Amino acid sequence: MTGFLSSPPKCRLVRHIVVGLSALALLGVGLQMPASAADHDLGTLVGTWRLVRYVDTPEGGTSIQAFGTAPAGLFIFTADGHVSISIMRNPPKIASATTDPDPDACVPGWYCSYFGTYTVDYKRGIWITHVVGGNIPAYLGTDQPRSFTIAHDTLTISETYMQGTQRVRAERVLARSAQDHLR
Repeated sequence: MTGFLSSPPKCRLVRHIVVGLSALALLGVGLQMPASAADHDLGTLVGTWRLVRYVDTPEGGTSIQAFGTAPAGLFIFTADGHVSISIMRNPPKIASATTDPDPDACVPGWYCSYFGTYTVDYKRGIWITHVVGGNIPAYLGTDQPRSFTIAHDTLTISETYMQGTQRVRAERVLARSAQDHLR
């Protein structure tokens, strides 16, 4: 009787080694192939990202930190394709909430927020928020594309826009929330 099960132990060992090396070779080829957009799902962006830096720099000008040097913000991307973005100036502590004449009023200069669904094009390095609601009237019902990169636990959004005739470089830096590592 010939075959794998009846082979002498030395032949079985050689076959195990060949099969193992073949599997490793295939794994190595798979690891070296670049990932395509189809290989990604929303998973890379999914989670809670804490805003660390929000800076706009006009060409030839000085940096502007519209939300201060220590902005507060969360960008939340869910696995089912929903997004919520909230950014605010880190205001000084108010002694008592009762000193606010209208505690339900929004303070537009301090806080911006919008939400909706999102799609991702990893090949182009953009996500598009399909805005459903928020407190930025010009965003309502629009698609808001953002160019981004992710390196380890840092999400960087960087793009250039025109303000009148001046080119402005925008940079937003976010850190992945520590709770996302606990999953």
